[in-house]
Amino acid sequence: MRQHKLVSPLFAVVIMLPLLTSCDKDEPSSPTPAPSVPSTRTTLLVEHHVDGSPLTFNAIQYTNEAGHEYSVTRLEYYISGIKLITDDCCDVDPMIVGPLYINATLPNSFDLGTLPAATYTSVELYLGLAPEMNVTGALPATLENVNMAWPVPMGGGYHFMKFEGHFLNNGTPTGYAMHLGRNDNLSLCTAPTDFSLDGTANTLALRFNLNEVFRDPHTYDLPTGSMSMGSMMLMGLLRDNCTNAFTLHLRP
Repeated sequence: MRQHKLVSPLFAVVIMLPLLTSCDKDEPSSPTPAPSVPSTRTTLLVEHHVDGSPLTFNAIQYTNEAGHEYSVTRLEYYISGIKLITDDCCDVDPMIVGPLYINATLPNSFDLGTLPAATYTSVELYLGLAPEMNVTGALPATLENVNMAWPVPMGGGYHFMKFEGHFLNNGTPTGYAMHLGRNDNLSLCTAPTDFSLDGTANTLALRFNLNEVFRDPHTYDLPTGSMSMGSMMLMGLLRDNCTNAFTLHLRP
């Protein structure tokens, strides 16, 4: 008589595993990620040049309109009230909160928000602060704003610009400090532009040409104007010259 051997329970489980696996339903695949939405925000970069050459600090290597060789050791200023003008003469106010503090020794990058698709023909901005902001204590008490304060006995508020360095005065390096402030010296700067935006992300470069501060409409003389802070006349010259100091470009 043939004897039947008992099948080990463990062995039976091993045998059944492939069958159970083959009956499993297919596991759902991972959901397809949603397509990324392209950015529409535009970045503003503020750059500093001297007649096309990128600014280098602490070297007497530039020559201004009056023929004076000079260096730059400090350049700090505020810009505010930026407006882009389209070809149909509409103003576009970029979405910037508050005035922009610029220190030329640091990278200066700002979010302009989403700008309308249009052709832009010019830009307007203030070098400095509008009167309602140019009040002592009106800006947050950051180290930068505190250092830009204008002395209360001289009217209070803030410096619009600190432009400092050295120049060769009859061959001798001599310090200069062209400081700009007071409401009467708020400079409205305008510059033609020629570019179109399509509503997608872009980068705009706002370029400050330092030689324009010495050039037009007044030839600024450093030997007689090396310290401008106490002189409304000298600050008026700087105010006028700064109106043409900026250009705006669309980065490729």
